[in-house]
Amino acid sequence: MYFSTTISEVKEGEVNLRGYSLAEIMRETTYADGAFLSITGRLPSPAERRLVDAILNSLLDHGFVASTITAARYIASGNPQFIPAVAGGILAAGSNTLSPEHSYHLLEHTKELRGGGTFDDGAERIVDEYVSSKRRLPGFGHPTHKTSDFRADILFELAAELGLAGDSVQQFQAIHAAFVRRTGKTNIPINIDGALAAIGCDLGWSANQTVAFAVLSVLPGLMAHVIEEIETGRPLRYIQDGDYIGKPMTERVIAEATIKGE
Repeated sequence: MYFSTTISEVKEGEVNLRGYSLAEIMRETTYADGAFLSITGRLPSPAERRLVDAILNSLLDHGFVASTITAARYIASGNPQFIPAVAGGILAAGSNTLSPEHSYHLLEHTKELRGGGTFDDGAERIVDEYVSSKRRLPGFGHPTHKTSDFRADILFELAAELGLAGDSVQQFQAIHAAFVRRTGKTNIPINIDGALAAIGCDLGWSANQTVAFAVLSVLPGLMAHVIEEIETGRPLRYIQDGDYIGKPMTERVIAEATIKGE
């Protein structure tokens, strides 16, 4: 099978990563630089490097609030192997947790609806579309952080301070303001997924590239939970507070139920 790629070239004693020597990258750059280069194809500016460092720290751990951690620990308790448990935790990420992909697409759709109008025009239209159809707006709300998501706040503040907050950040904040005006709900802030989507879009990242940085951010904490689960040696966790809501068990024998076609 034949592949062509713009990412890397491997030869005896050297690796060409996006046109740079991997040996030089190892000696001269930070991990944020290398990750940025690998994912986007270029090295970051000093301001971008600082913001990416903050992004990579933003999801280091979120405890048992997200399904990723719980899924990983359940897997590790049943199959105490590091790699399958970490992979399982990542597979639990999606539209309801961790991934900024759906928030990114929300922004793209808002821009289409806005046309030549203002940020508020786009915001009003997208909020009307979602609220009228009783759909949840991605990138908003958190089960623990009700007033504000401090991680989103920090990233927005830092992006503005570094001169990297652009139209996408303004548009996402306008969507939130329109949502509050429409619903009166002040306890559903912009969450970290929404912030990552807006900032990633302003940095020129694609949706997939933005998700890549979110996954890189969550990996250390996820791996730490898996290591702890394996090394504490508690086998086979199971749900203890589940409720059965089906039919009650009766005295009838199976044969009677079969005759009656139940």
